[in-house]
Amino acid sequence: MQINQGPADLQPAYRSGAVARLTGIPVETLRVWERRYKLVGPRQSASGQRLYTPDEVARLAVIKQLVDCGHAIGSIAALDSAQLTAMLDKASRTTPRPTGIPAENFVSPIRVALVGSSLGLRLGRRALPALQIVATSPNVASAIETLHGTTADALLIELPTLQRETPQVIRTLAQQLGARRIVVEYGFGSTRIEHELRAAGCRLVRAPIDMDQVLSLCGASATTPQMSARTSLPPIDPVAPRRFDNKTLAEIAMASVVLNCECPHHIAGLLVQLGNFEIYSAECKSRSPADAALHQYLEQVAGNARALLEAALIRVAEAEGLSLPDGTA
Repeated sequence: MQINQGPADLQPAYRSGAVARLTGIPVETLRVWERRYKLVGPRQSASGQRLYTPDEVARLAVIKQLVDCGHAIGSIAALDSAQLTAMLDKASRTTPRPTGIPAENFVSPIRVALVGSSLGLRLGRRALPALQIVATSPNVASAIETLHGTTADALLIELPTLQRETPQVIRTLAQQLGARRIVVEYGFGSTRIEHELRAAGCRLVRAPIDMDQVLSLCGASATTPQMSARTSLPPIDPVAPRRFDNKTLAEIAMASVVLNCECPHHIAGLLVQLGNFEIYSAECKSRSPADAALHQYLEQVAGNARALLEAALIRVAEAEGLSLPDGTA
């Protein structure tokens, strides 16, 4: 979580949980590294929470990637940011081929500079081995300084709006990084600025961007891992047929507004969503053979949840004296 400090400290600050999500370093590991190696010097809030600056977050992200490349934390902890970045650039250019993958099938990961804290959190929740995040910056305003000395194949930027100065800022940042691809996730902007950015080679995507879309836009290919015996899905009870179709649920929702208790209305809404998700999972099962087992499992889970809520709806309706309309799916 990013928090704002008082007037005496205008820099944004991140708590340890947010730093863990942005860098991939577990909170427990972060504390051990701080205690043993003095990697950064976080401040503390009035309540005792550790607070990290964007520069500290960027430093920790580089250290984490170097450790993942095989460097011992004790050997790099005392290096400054420029030395760490240089080591990461060298490691990125000489990425070893994983054991068991033929040379003709191995493709080095795309080296990405990431600007935007929300986008960083979303990417952190996905395992994307085709992308290597070489540096991060929480926002565009500090990116030129934060990413100084970094080189990257792609620049991935999160912007709530496109402003008049946006194209020039992005061009400057891309030239500094040597990025061949520029991907901009944005909320709103004028058509003129959109055209200007596209003419400069930027790939524009309205927020929220899909993570598989990130892969292709950055120049990597999205691959779907196959189910293995070790990731087999747990057994689940057979699914009961639907008791109420969406028309019936809409009638229940409208009837419930005259009651003091709105539970029938809420349950009816949940049942519509679960029923739709059940249908959606069944459709995905037929469209994506590679993920058929997963989507079948999701369909069964949604069906069982829906059956439980249908029983709950009947019980609540009885308690409220509500007569349920006839109708089944």
